Amino acid sequence: MAVTKKTTPAKKTTPAKKTTTAKKTTTAKKTTTAKTTTAAAGSSTGISVAGNKKIETLQKEFNKKFPYLRLGIFYSYAREQVKKGETITQIDGSKTLASVRRADSGGTISIAGNKRIGTLEKEFDTVFGLYAQVCYTDASGSRYYTSGAADTMTLAAFNAQCEKNGCKKGIYR
Repeated sequence: MAVTKKTTPAKKTTPAKKTTTAKKTTTAKKTTTAKTTTAAAGSSTGISVAGNKKIETLQKEFNKKFPYLRLGIFYSYAREQVKKGETITQIDGSKTLASVRRADSGGTISIAGNKRIGTLEKEFDTVFGLYAQVCYTDASGSRYYTSGAADTMTLAAFNAQCEKNGCKKGIYR
């Protein structure tokens, strides 16, 4: 006598949508708003960025997830220096984001491969008041910031493009 096992079809799931929430904190002197940005479902393998994270730890985690890319973190005034063609210097990696962010800012950011480069850079400005740049080192060792069309690409896609183009790997600083 044959035994048959009844099976049921798997439930179809839909990915969570990206959401941004704001929390207000009121003290005797001022009200601040902390912004939290969460990525779509599957970000469990993403990087969580909060104020207590050291910059060098964030950069290492970012480079581990995206080995052909680097994340540069600068004070917000560096944006004006770049426009003027001046050289800019990254913030000391031993500092936490909370210690260098704009006083009226705070919150968390989630970094996943499906996030666009321009979106990530804008979130650092919005959430922490810091200037962030996704960077890469080409095959000859020259270092570049992303801009233009690259800023519309996802982190995973740009990392794959850099790998294909022979960019240097594992240089987080």
